[in-house]
Amino acid sequence: MSATTQARSANPRPRQRPARYGIAIGLAVAVMLVLVASSILNYVFLDTIAGRTSLYGLLAVAAGPGVAIVCALACVPTTGFGLWIVRRLDRNEKEPWRLVLVAAAWGAIVATSLVIWAESLWQAIGARTLVPGPGLDVSTAYSAGILEELSKGAAVLLLFLVMRHEFDDVVDGIVYGAAVGLGFNFMETVSYMTNLYAIFNPEGVGGFIAGFQWYARQVLGLFFGHATYTALVGAGIGIARQLPEQRQKVIAIVSGFLVAIAAHFSWDAWLTLFPIEKTAIGLLEIHLRTLIMTGPFTAAVIALLALGLQIESRALSEQIRKEAAEGNGTILPEEVAILSSPWQRAQLRMRALQRAGLRGYFALARLQSAQLDLAMERWHRQRKEVEEPLEAEQHLRQQIIELRQRLAA
Repeated sequence: MSATTQARSANPRPRQRPARYGIAIGLAVAVMLVLVASSILNYVFLDTIAGRTSLYGLLAVAAGPGVAIVCALACVPTTGFGLWIVRRLDRNEKEPWRLVLVAAAWGAIVATSLVIWAESLWQAIGARTLVPGPGLDVSTAYSAGILEELSKGAAVLLLFLVMRHEFDDVVDGIVYGAAVGLGFNFMETVSYMTNLYAIFNPEGVGGFIAGFQWYARQVLGLFFGHATYTALVGAGIGIARQLPEQRQKVIAIVSGFLVAIAAHFSWDAWLTLFPIEKTAIGLLEIHLRTLIMTGPFTAAVIALLALGLQIESRALSEQIRKEAAEGNGTILPEEVAILSSPWQRAQLRMRALQRAGLRGYFALARLQSAQLDLAMERWHRQRKEVEEPLEAEQHLRQQIIELRQRLAA
């Protein structure tokens, strides 16, 4: 079988492209047009503002490129750690690194470029039409919640529409949504650090203020912030992935966006209600404020993730047993318990590492991943969620037999 044939078998397509491809193309074109407009407006109106993101997310900071590089490097380890944790949350079928990184890059570059001029325009109109005070604060909070969650959520929606074979359920939605949020948080942190450094450096406290922003956003707010908000968008899209009717899908997706916007709005709108004292107790207040205001939404994401993992684990175990019962050699009876347990899978891979080195470890990992993919495809077929139910399964069965033969050799 040629490489082209294998690729087509791995990603089967119907003869007529489904409507979701048309929606995805339309959404992508709209995003590109907005990006072009954003870049022009950034160049004309915002290029001189310290800490703003300019053409396609490239930093334009008054503090200088050296400070921007240092700030960015400081955020790389924490963001990388966050992405590693988020990906490992899907214990049954981890998402490909390439898509996780694409999601993070969208959040860091595309989403920030989409919102910067729109938020600035919103704030300018609000400043002209509203008296400074609660009304203006609420208006600013709405702009952040609506514009930022729409721009970040567009990435998760595109993955749902185009990469359906890598987007299985609510667990995947949370993983991809959190990855987009971490990318956005990375760029936003760098922007605030450089901007405030430029403002306060003449007073000799620029480094301290930038360091505080790093802690608040990259440590305390790494998961209690954008990762939580966009994970809520992803949860809604993940739920839509497994609903049978279009109307139900639309309701689930819209609901995810609305809850994410509400969570983001609550943080920005309520900040003035929790002032921080400029004393030692202020450090405690900062942590309590984050837990009180964002904690409930993060808890909701964790609850949805735990429920999704439980449903996913139960369904995969059932499909693994059924595949083994068919006796076609893809899943052996003695492998059922191992494949159903992430811990046992990891133990078996470590034994393969000790016995055959990295080659044996990765060979077994590929075999187990293909077997889990097969169980996932069976689950989708059972729920009538796939467009061509048998082709992907047949390809995976052939792939598993080949991987088993290589492992035995």
